[in-house]
Formats: sequence, structure tokens, C-alpha cells
Amino acid sequence: MRLLFALRPGRLLGTFLLTGLLLFASSCGDLAAALPERPTPVPTLARLPSVTPVTPSPTPSVTPLPTLTPTPVPLRGTVAVTANVRSGPGTGFTPVGVFDAGAPLILVSRNGDWFEVIGPGQLRGWMFLQVLEIDPTTAAAVPESDP
Repeated sequence: MRLLFALRPGRLLGTFLLTGLLLFASSCGDLAAALPERPTPVPTLARLPSVTPVTPSPTPSVTPLPTLTPTPVPLRGTVAVTANVRSGPGTGFTPVGVFDAGAPLILVSRNGDWFEVIGPGQLRGWMFLQVLEIDPTTAAAVPESDP
């Protein structure tokens, strides 16, 4: 103990620390086991995780919705009395056929009181308003045309 007091105060602290370290090291048993591993002479690279390539999925394309186009409903009428079907709008045009009373017609166009019609057998020609049965609203909806 005398030796400890003979030392200067700064060395006293160092002696205590050294003594404590020695006591700690001796209690650990194998000092080499307590130290971290030494580095190897050749550097070893850390293993990287394997990377599986990801195949990109195709970008979904936006399919536009179809534009709904209304189907035109044909304008219809009937033949009131058996009458000639003419090649043009007027009595000066030659007859191309005859439609019987009650025959259904599709109204294509009009020129004044003459209607271009398609009748049985797909015969196409012109007929005068007085020989036809046409609703006034339907008659007004038929497009006007030149012969």
C-alpha cells in the first residue's frame, strides 16, 4: 500500500486502471476469444442476394369504348290505293312498276308532294302523296331532295 501512496496522483489513476484491466482480462479466461476476428489477408466480399430478373408486364392499353351510333329507323308508309311507281317525281316520268293497296313502303326522300319509296321486291321509284298513307309527323321527317 505504501507504494501506491508514493506515486503521484496522476499515476495513481493510471495504475488503478491498468490493474482493473488486468483483473478483467484474467477473469475472461481466453483473451483471444474475446477479441474480434482478425481480417483475412485477402479481402472477402459479402455475398449479395441473388437477383431474379423481373420481366416487365406489358402496360395495359386503354381500349376506347365504341361510340354508339344510333341506327336510323327507316321512315315507313303504306300504299292507300293501287298506283303506279314512277322513275321520277311527276306524271311526266315513266312508270317503273305498280304497287297494290296496303303494300308497305320505306320512305327515302321527298320532292314537294312526291315521295321516293322502296316497296315490295326492292322496287324503287316515286309516288304521289294522295296515293299513300303517311302519318303527318313521318311525312315531315322525310328529307327533301332534288330528282
